[in-house]
Amino acid sequence: MQSNLSSDVIVEILMRLPVKSICRFKCVCKLWCLLISDPTFIKRHLNLAIIDKDIEHQRQKLILRSSSTPSLYHVECAAMTSNDVMAVKLHFPLISSFDKVKFIGSFNLKRIPNFYIDINRSLDDRVSRPLVYGFGYDHSFDDYNVVKFMYESIVYVYSLKRDTWRRAQRFSYRRFNSDSGVHLNGAVHWVFARGKDSSLVSMPRLIVAFDFAEGKFRELPRPYDDAENVTAVGVLGGCLCWLGEQQDFWVMKEYAVKESWTKVVIGVPFLNLRPSFLKNDEALLVINEGLIVYNPKEDTHREIVIHGINGRGNLEIETYVESLVSLNV
Repeated sequence: MQSNLSSDVIVEILMRLPVKSICRFKCVCKLWCLLISDPTFIKRHLNLAIIDKDIEHQRQKLILRSSSTPSLYHVECAAMTSNDVMAVKLHFPLISSFDKVKFIGSFNLKRIPNFYIDINRSLDDRVSRPLVYGFGYDHSFDDYNVVKFMYESIVYVYSLKRDTWRRAQRFSYRRFNSDSGVHLNGAVHWVFARGKDSSLVSMPRLIVAFDFAEGKFRELPRPYDDAENVTAVGVLGGCLCWLGEQQDFWVMKEYAVKESWTKVVIGVPFLNLRPSFLKNDEALLVINEGLIVYNPKEDTHREIVIHGINGRGNLEIETYVESLVSLNV
C-alpha cells in the first residue's frame, strides 16, 4: 500500500483513533499491522489518553455489574447524554466463579501470582477480616501495584515491575468493610478508624491513603471532625470525595489541602452513593440502585435508565479508558 503521508504523520493520526478502529486497520497492510502491534505504539496510544482529556473522554467507557445477575456489561460514556441507555453484555473468563468476582480498579494489568504468608503471627493478627484490596499506579517508578490486607494488621504489596509481593509497614487502623478503596495521585484511599480499644461504630472515620512511592500509610485531612456516618471515599473529576448517607458529599478541590474541601448538595436522598466520572460539568452518580447525572452548576439532575441488563439489584460501576494493552503482554 502506498501513501503520500509520512510514517510519522500516519502514527500521529492512528494514535488519536479509538481502539476498535485501530484493530480493524491492522488488516490494511502488513506495515500497519506491525506498527499497531508494536509495544512502543501501544504505550504512546495509552499515554495520549492520560495527558489529553479530550482523547480520554473519547475512549472512556463504563463497566457495570448487577448484584442479581452473573454478567458484566459495558456502556459508552458518550451515551450518557441520553436518559435511556443500552448496555452491551461482555464475555469474560471468570463468569463460572462470578459470586467471587469483585471490582478493585481499572488499569492494564496481567494476572498476578498468589503468595503465602508467615504463620507466626501475633494474636491480633490472627483475627480474620474480610479481604481488602487496593489497586493503583506508581508514576514515579512506572509500576502497577496491588495492596492486600490479609488480617487485622498484615498488609502486602505486589509490584508488577518486580513481579513480587512484599510486606508493608504494620497497619494500625480498623476497617469498616471490604471496600477496595480508590486510586488517586499515586495512592489508594479508604475510610478507616484509629485504635482498637473502643467500639468500631463509635470511632471517628479517617481518610487513610497508602502511597506507593513512599510505601507507607498516611492520613489526609477530613472536611469536618464529626464523621460517624461516613463510610467511603470516591473520585470525581480527579478530586477525592468524602461520602456519607445524606443529600450531600464533599469534594477536595486541591489534594491533601483541608481548606479546599467543598460541599456538594445534590438534593437527592440516598443510602449509598458513588461518583463515577465528570464530563462537560456533569457527574454520573450511582445512588441506591440507580444512576443519575448531576449538573453542579445548574443544580439539576436526571435519571438514567439502563436497558439490556437482566434482573435487578445494586449496581457496581467502574470507569475505564479503552486501550490496546493486552493481558497476554
